[in-house]
Amino acid sequence: MLIKEILKIKNGFVYTVNEDEQICKVLDTFIEKKIGSCMVEDSDKKFIGIMTEKDAIKCFKDVQKFSDIKVKDIMTKYENIIIASEDDNIQYAMSIMTEKRIKHLPIMKDTDVIGVISIGDIVKAQLEHSEHIAKTYLDHIKGETPQPHNQEY
Repeated sequence: MLIKEILKIKNGFVYTVNEDEQICKVLDTFIEKKIGSCMVEDSDKKFIGIMTEKDAIKCFKDVQKFSDIKVKDIMTKYENIIIASEDDNIQYAMSIMTEKRIKHLPIMKDTDVIGVISIGDIVKAQLEHSEHIAKTYLDHIKGETPQPHNQEY
């Protein structure tokens, strides 16, 4: 299965935030939208980093200054981000996310962020794939014609 199959399910929407945004507003968005990451852009709309739940936790070391902290102060900078392509396979994504202990993987096409996948997205896709395989085998045993599945594996 390729990453682009997961992106199709997610409709390719990417939450972005300006690097000068206040952390409190970003955390409100995380809670409201039930997301765990957003891509960070500079004033020219250039992708410069990712802010994750893990980055937000760093803020709690100095609670007195929490309201003054900006995204750019705690985000993971572009040069340190692990990325993938929509044409990479899920096994690569699982492997790199496990090895680097990351929960959110930005998906790039050339210099554009076209999506982000999470560990949860991968688990859901793998579960759906397993269910499809089980149904196909069961249909075969029953002598029924298997229904085509719209995802590549």
